[in-house]
Amino acid sequence: MIVTRKKDPLVIKELTKPFKKLIIVGCSECAAVCQTGGSEQVKEMAALLAGHEITATISIESPCDKRVSARDFRRIEEELAAADALVVLACGSGAQAVSEVTEKPVITALDTRFLGMVERLGRFYERCSQCGNCILNDTAALCPITLCPRGIRNGPCECIDGTRCDVYPDRDCVWHTIYEKLKQSGRPDLYTLFHEPTDWLQSHTPREELWEKK
Repeated sequence: MIVTRKKDPLVIKELTKPFKKLIIVGCSECAAVCQTGGSEQVKEMAALLAGHEITATISIESPCDKRVSARDFRRIEEELAAADALVVLACGSGAQAVSEVTEKPVITALDTRFLGMVERLGRFYERCSQCGNCILNDTAALCPITLCPRGIRNGPCECIDGTRCDVYPDRDCVWHTIYEKLKQSGRPDLYTLFHEPTDWLQSHTPREELWEKK
């Protein structure tokens, strides 16, 4: 899930000053879970921008999917044509998809933080850096690139007592946790495997994943 955070309301008000007529666009998936772009947040944004003419509000299931955005915007064609700009409560990918589909100025109301794991409402944790060199099969499904502050792919650094993180002493060393989990599952030999340095060329942006037609 993409974790987002609300921008300062004063920033939003300043960014929308040049525009009279606005559409507010929410995200019914990730941003809704984060309570940054769900239906309630769309209502809050409409109240914040009450000095403008809000021609429509819409919550899109997956704004980052151009097909879904295009389909939903067809339902408000007249309002879209009349709008000067769109205020988008979605991640950066969603905001850009909306911009491409509508060809209207877009004001992004959220800051995109990270690809997150949800523990419960309001508790989101980064667990994957999307490096394109996944070694989870060898590390008990724990990503050392993300969970180790130094991003070490092969064993721990000089931890304080062998179990705590050298950078953040209040946290467990992820490599210690990896070893314990591997040992519990009867696979401690995986701990000694050598992993080649991360090929950061695979994570140079912008990235694409294009399927070949069969």
